[in-house]
Amino acid sequence: MTAEPIERLNYFQFQYLGAEDLIAQQAYHRDMRRRHNLGPHTAGIITGLNVVERAREGDAPFVDVYVLPGICVDGYGRDIVVLEPVRIDGELFAAYNTDRHLELWIGYDEQAAQTATGGFAPCTDAESYARVRETYRFAVGSIDPSHDEIVVDGKNAVAPAVAGPDDTIIPADESIPYQDFPDNERQARWLVRLGMCHWDGTVRKFRPAAAGMLAEGRRYAGFVGGALLSESGALRIAPRTAAVDVDLVDFATVDGRLQVNGRIVAKKDVFLHGGKLSLQSAGGSDETVPLWLQRLPAPIGSGGDLRIHIGDNPAKNTRLTIGPGPMPTSMATEKVVLGVRGDDKVDIPTGRLRFGALTRQHIDLWGTDDNAIAPYGIGVQGGATYFRTGGDFYWHLNGEHSDANGDPGAGGAQLMRLSGQGSLHFRNDFRQFLNVVANGQAFGIGVQDLTLYQRSWSDFAWYRGGGHGMGHFDPGGGALAMWLDGASRLSVMGGVTSRSTVSLWGSKLEFLTGAGDTNTDPLEMMRITNAPNRNDLRIVIGDDDVGDDRLTVGPVTGAGFQEKFAVQNNGDVRVAGDLYVRGSRVPPAIDIVTGKYFLNRTTGGTDTIQLFVSTGRVANISDAHITVALSDIGNQHTATDARWAVSWDGTKTLAGSTAIFPIKCEVGDSDGHLFFFTFVAVFYG
Repeated sequence: MTAEPIERLNYFQFQYLGAEDLIAQQAYHRDMRRRHNLGPHTAGIITGLNVVERAREGDAPFVDVYVLPGICVDGYGRDIVVLEPVRIDGELFAAYNTDRHLELWIGYDEQAAQTATGGFAPCTDAESYARVRETYRFAVGSIDPSHDEIVVDGKNAVAPAVAGPDDTIIPADESIPYQDFPDNERQARWLVRLGMCHWDGTVRKFRPAAAGMLAEGRRYAGFVGGALLSESGALRIAPRTAAVDVDLVDFATVDGRLQVNGRIVAKKDVFLHGGKLSLQSAGGSDETVPLWLQRLPAPIGSGGDLRIHIGDNPAKNTRLTIGPGPMPTSMATEKVVLGVRGDDKVDIPTGRLRFGALTRQHIDLWGTDDNAIAPYGIGVQGGATYFRTGGDFYWHLNGEHSDANGDPGAGGAQLMRLSGQGSLHFRNDFRQFLNVVANGQAFGIGVQDLTLYQRSWSDFAWYRGGGHGMGHFDPGGGALAMWLDGASRLSVMGGVTSRSTVSLWGSKLEFLTGAGDTNTDPLEMMRITNAPNRNDLRIVIGDDDVGDDRLTVGPVTGAGFQEKFAVQNNGDVRVAGDLYVRGSRVPPAIDIVTGKYFLNRTTGGTDTIQLFVSTGRVANISDAHITVALSDIGNQHTATDARWAVSWDGTKTLAGSTAIFPIKCEVGDSDGHLFFFTFVAVFYG
């Protein structure tokens, strides 16, 4: 079938015109108007034709349904005009006897008007009328298809899914201005959807429709073309009826890509439904480094990510940066406050990372339960920063990450470990590992081979309780327990207990008063070395010999100290009980007499002399002992096999307060001298 050519009437002088010519003239203008309706425009509702409900007086809750005035264009380009509100007749729904929502459609219709009368009608059987009323009719229900075929060049246009290479494709808006229009207007069906009505077939009345159903399925007319230009320099796209809130409902849709060669200003929110915001270079390229933002759904369940994509490869020079800078922006002038790099690093090159004033665990370093505080983290409590671990803390020098506990990684060294039990460990190096410098004074703790040492600028102190105090030996409200002063003197504010030997090297053990002084009378014990293999343990009791200072020995009982033995600094010895010497009981009276005997022997030989020693303290001697020793010996020439000796054989003669001791004297050298010998005699009463 060949498409009919487009022809219009051409007038000339004395031309004869008949009804056919005038019909052709009308058809030309009618078809061209319809092609214009479907060319730069698309079929659909142009304005009005809203479906509304009005309450039925005295018949609540039922309503009447009306279609308000308006105009639409169907897919054949025909104008459908409603000039006044039209009440929908329930008889249209007579075939439906259930309670449901049903579609409401409108279609083009024609009606004959002004039938010819009298001598003006043709002499044929054909019905003659002077007017054609262009009107409409309503339809209800689910109608598919809602229109007849579209014919182009004698063939039906088809949907894209089934179209062949030579077929005309029906576009999504179903508007084809170059189609062959139907010859019979009334039989050519094309319905335009107006909305839906709530029909209750059980009572054959309309009920109020559910929210939004009155406008369900409406399609509005649009524009078709390559450009939309504005003569005034400003183009406004808006609903014909001003809305109270322009952001309340969706208004305009762009299907496909949109390029805007200028600035976009959004005075309300911007929504991306599943797409991405891709940031290109000025030339429209990603320069092999795609930068985009997109919402990504969670792999399982609800939730999602706002994905900021900074390139396809982990490069350190591909970054998400945040910071201020002047306009126009450039990498040279923009300050980077925060930079997220493609190589898994985040830079804060100039500023600080702030977490606000809310006390909490600010950083979760590692954890598997999102609903619990991570066992590894950093936080702030009232007046304190804390570090949390589920095991140990480590401090490493250099190296790289290793998953092994305590491993500093290749090239690293472990400096310190705080165990899960609170023990602090340092690596195996001899050094001063704790250093404190305050007011120019240096202090520290360190380790040498087999030695833990503490270093002080001057003194060491040990406190019990209290807090920090700024003063010298200030326990800060606590108690001073012990101190070691700059002269290496140890002072203890309590007792000293030793479970092993206490050694004094060349120093004395001094006993002071509670005020720390001697009260003018020193009481001391010390080791005195007289000569090789000749040493004394000296006990000093005072600085005079008047007998006021004493060395006392005895037990402490419930009655207090019981003195049993006393040595006075005047030489007197007092014993509360018996005195035993070499296993023998010493009588209560005792006296010790020391002296020197002048022998003046100048030749060799052996003699026994009778040494008379008397006591002024013991009237009747019961026993006596004596100890003798060489005092002054020598020889005139060279000593040959020289031997000097004095000795007591243990015998004695007692007479009152005098004892006679036989003393053997021996000079083994022919020219040897023995001038004196000394003795100590002990008398017992």
